[in-house]
Amino acid sequence: MSGHAPRTTHHALIIGGTAAYGLDLAPYRPVDDPIALDTPYGPAPTITFLQPDSKRPPVAFCSRHGAGQLARSAAFVNQRAIVWAAKMLGVNAIYSWNGVGAIASHLEVGDLIVPDDFLDFTRTRTTTFDNTDLIAAQEGSAFRPAFHPAARAAILTAASSLRNSETRRVYEAATYVCTEGPRLETASEIALYHRAGADIVGMTLSPEVFLAQEVGIAYASLCYVTNYATGRAGERPPKRDFGVNVARVCLPLLLSASLH
Repeated sequence: MSGHAPRTTHHALIIGGTAAYGLDLAPYRPVDDPIALDTPYGPAPTITFLQPDSKRPPVAFCSRHGAGQLARSAAFVNQRAIVWAAKMLGVNAIYSWNGVGAIASHLEVGDLIVPDDFLDFTRTRTTTFDNTDLIAAQEGSAFRPAFHPAARAAILTAASSLRNSETRRVYEAATYVCTEGPRLETASEIALYHRAGADIVGMTLSPEVFLAQEVGIAYASLCYVTNYATGRAGERPPKRDFGVNVARVCLPLLLSASLH
């Protein structure tokens, strides 16, 4: 373990979300020792380097919610430390997976989604690396999509074999709404987000999306529908999928995406 970033520049960081803490990483061939980087914003989660293909460079991986256990919920993740650690590693792309609740009626538990737009309904999170100069931050800033197009395309390419399959549906676009947590949303709140255009709801993507943009790292997310949002199940029986299967589906896809 080390407080300093290795000298080697890594192409990508994968941030594991739901069930990453329960995943056995051995099949993905960890190399070298895990590292724990100290950042100006506090310690980052332990980072492991995975190299499932010996002909390809290792990919950095960390579990957003803790290693070996669900140590912290989304509302208490130190995302500035995670993204700054990515900057220290010299990565140019971050790929994350996130469990989400389905708001749109056509979505089912088990569906995969690569969101293309974002609503932020959090209230207390810090969405910048101490950048209070708003004029400088906005200078010359033409419209930038919430999620990086090339990073999204890499995930979609990796998931192309699953798209429209009988076992797993993959959706190419959706609007993700991030809520504060740690409590779940009320039915009225979900109805409000639906009217605002949200298709899926989660608690993790803010401020990761904004922080990555600020330091010039491409960012995209793979969302796994783990449940129906409050009041959105309709006539369908309640269903939840928060098990390690989520991680086993998402990590290989993001490893593949990181090689594109």
